[in-house]
Amino acid sequence: MFKYLLLALLLIWFFYSPALKGWRQSSGNTAKKPASPPPAPPQAENMVQCAHCGLHLPEGESIKDAQGHTYCGKAHLQAGPAGH
Repeated sequence: MFKYLLLALLLIWFFYSPALKGWRQSSGNTAKKPASPPPAPPQAENMVQCAHCGLHLPEGESIKDAQGHTYCGKAHLQAGPAGH
């Protein structure tokens, strides 16, 4: 029983030992992969206000009418600007 515990501890030491970490990395794959650039952060988008309810939403998610008013959805587009 003791020999299995000793073997398990030896294997754990082998895989987590800082001294052997460099040896395992150097003896492994010698060709290094080129470092890929980090992904670009998402671009900020202009916020617009719905002409009917006043909700602020990204311009890409808005709907515009012929007069250039922006709306948050089809129902508000059909209802038109607030107060009309």
